[in-house]
Amino acid sequence: MEVVSENTKGCIILLEDEQSYVDSFKNLFEDLEIDLDLIPCLTTGTYEQEIEKAKVNNRLRCLIMDLSNTHKEEDSREYKATEFIRKEFEENRIPIFVHSANLEHYSDFPDKGTVFKIPKSSTATTDICKRIKEMEISGFLNIFCLGGNLEKKIMFEVHKAFVEQFKGGEIEKIIESIKSTNKSNYQERTTEVFERIAIRAVYENWISANKSSDDEITEIKLNAIEHYYRRSSDFVLWTGDVLKHNKNSFPDIIILTPRCNLGHENYGEILICEILPLNFDVINEFTNSKIDNKETGETKGEKSLRTSITDDVTNKRIGERFRFLPPTPQYKGGFVNFNAMFTKKTDEILNNYTNTISLSDELTNDIVRKFSTYLQRGGISETEFKESHHYVLTLIKDNEEKK
Repeated sequence: MEVVSENTKGCIILLEDEQSYVDSFKNLFEDLEIDLDLIPCLTTGTYEQEIEKAKVNNRLRCLIMDLSNTHKEEDSREYKATEFIRKEFEENRIPIFVHSANLEHYSDFPDKGTVFKIPKSSTATTDICKRIKEMEISGFLNIFCLGGNLEKKIMFEVHKAFVEQFKGGEIEKIIESIKSTNKSNYQERTTEVFERIAIRAVYENWISANKSSDDEITEIKLNAIEHYYRRSSDFVLWTGDVLKHNKNSFPDIIILTPRCNLGHENYGEILICEILPLNFDVINEFTNSKIDNKETGETKGEKSLRTSITDDVTNKRIGERFRFLPPTPQYKGGFVNFNAMFTKKTDEILNNYTNTISLSDELTNDIVRKFSTYLQRGGISETEFKESHHYVLTLIKDNEEKK
């Protein structure tokens, strides 16, 4: 008997009770050559059946949801689809397009980048399909989904970290050390420690330079966006947090109070520096298209940006007083101004500022390093340079006479 292989091709489930929209999506998938199965569901019951099938082989890549799929829902404004959206948002890692004429009655996920709210219109289906096509050809849809590239890579690296991280009797000794000081909850503590060891090993391996088969070193180059993340830990303020004033006329600020103080609540007021925005002069400098290096083809604008990001001492704009923050889709960037430092009480910050973004540990540590250097710089009385130059000329003259 021939065994029929299960379909493992990625799919997109469409919940839509109007056949005209279903046909529009089908045609666009064909026209745009989207290499994913479109599974239309005219009812919520069909959707529930199809979503379970799609999850068998981790096929689900995206959802397109109409909120109202019955006349009763239209009248009551209570939509079964909202349950489906929330469930997949919490359990899966996929883009969800809410394509509906009732979005004014839907307030969930007001600022979540993976939930796209698109009102029904003559161009809405085209807009959705073009976005999906871009996500497909970029490979994005296969990264975060259940069973996707990231999940597989993480498990591969976790396995690698596990089999190579420990030697001899180290595992038993670590467990024993935890058990000896955590009698009541040593199982939870053991899990916490070993999970953190694995995740740290995975991260360090990913950001380390690689070697090719012919022993050439490939340096890992981060996208500028990797210097930022949206923090979700329990602390309301943390070292490296960037906050925006509730009144746009005030500059952004960055928290520089050391982590050890914030973690133990051992501080009086919070240490802060202001962030100068990128003005037109800076932007014009970064976009200068004149060639600076004929060999590499680097433009003057690219060089200015590169030396700003790397905190190059040859960059006169940043000098010792500023640390550059590159602009990305997550944050507009700017210059941390060490000369504009001050302290504020926690309540004053929380009442007037909103947390915008947090900096990676690497960038935070680099800013703290430079800030400390700026504070500790030593002063020296001004020297009369012409007189000093006279001594240099005298040395030259003396050397010539000795010859």
